[in-house]
Amino acid sequence: MVLPFVILALAFWQSWAVGVVFMITGPLIPVFMALVGMAAKEASQRQMAEVGSLNDLLIERLQALVDIRLLGAAPGVAQGFAAGAERLRVQTMAVLRVAFLSSAVLELFAAIGVAMVAVYVGFDLLGVLHFGSYGAPLTPEGGIFLLLLAPDFYQPLRDLSAAWHDKAAALAVASDLALWQADAAPAVLGAGDAAARLAGPATIAARGLALHRGGRGLSYPDLTIAAGERVALVGPSGAGKTTLLRLLAGLLAPEAGEIRVAGQALSAETADGWRARLGWMPQAPYFLTGSVRHNLTLERPGDLAAALGMAAVGEVVAALPHGLQTQLGEAGGGLSGGEARRLTLARAIFGRPDVLLADEPTADLDHETARLVTSGLLALADTGCTLIVATHDETLAAAMDRVIRIGGAA
Repeated sequence: MVLPFVILALAFWQSWAVGVVFMITGPLIPVFMALVGMAAKEASQRQMAEVGSLNDLLIERLQALVDIRLLGAAPGVAQGFAAGAERLRVQTMAVLRVAFLSSAVLELFAAIGVAMVAVYVGFDLLGVLHFGSYGAPLTPEGGIFLLLLAPDFYQPLRDLSAAWHDKAAALAVASDLALWQADAAPAVLGAGDAAARLAGPATIAARGLALHRGGRGLSYPDLTIAAGERVALVGPSGAGKTTLLRLLAGLLAPEAGEIRVAGQALSAETADGWRARLGWMPQAPYFLTGSVRHNLTLERPGDLAAALGMAAVGEVVAALPHGLQTQLGEAGGGLSGGEARRLTLARAIFGRPDVLLADEPTADLDHETARLVTSGLLALADTGCTLIVATHDETLAAAMDRVIRIGGAA
């Protein structure tokens, strides 16, 4: 942006009248660009929100593609996509309107400036005007020089216009990123590295646990779980059952209270070794991009056939297009919810855990699939594994040795 000031100085050196024209029209462009830019930022934010909504809709419908076909819901889904696309079109056109408006403002003032310089030079050379050149007549060479300077004076401002719209789009994304970064990552105990298994019996004891999650205070009853015990954590939704599982795994640090595992305090020094003894079965199955075999074994040695059999998922794997070599995405595309849940159980079993933490393992499953998952969990418990499940399933809870009720907000 140094060039406009250099050209302005040269213009004043040749003719103060042309310099005044540049001084008046030049600053007006950034001023109006700022005013238009406010609207551009808001329009870009709305457009990015619609893009995100349409992306989410696409991913959700692709995950449920089989169910959509079976239920004959394709026309309704297509209408949903059409409505989303129309909303995106409206927001995109709003952004383009602002872009064209800013371009029109820029070109208007630039054209006015160049035209005023041309008119002044022309009338001065014709002898109609007798001011602006410090008492001396403007020469043809000086007039041509000023006319050549005018477009170059406004060119950096044109470049500013393009950069301004890029900035508006970037700010729209940056605001979303700022909200994402504002959510502080939960404190995880340990470094998260592979570690040798923590020695000692797989016992768990917790005293006075409390922390804040989602703006609420959660407190938990004292509990003691013996090695090989089967325990169900039950309570209303939002009571903190999943949070308690994460606390017991060292994936969250309590704000108050203490957890002892294998006879030792769960801390940054012991958490990695403790997690080496754990199996984790989340409510929402998650897979790595890769083959079924890779997702189940994670390149660890072990008896995969036994794990598939215990989870009653061997037939499911055999029915896949390429068996264990079938490629999966992060959402487990091509698998039903029950199949994905049972594969997650097989992955946990394959790791030969001393303790399995299962979060709503039978939620949203039909009766038969829930029965198979429950049978797999109990089969693992029969090997001596400590089993802790957070559940609303009364049948699963009844199959446990003990039920611990979780209250809720403190």
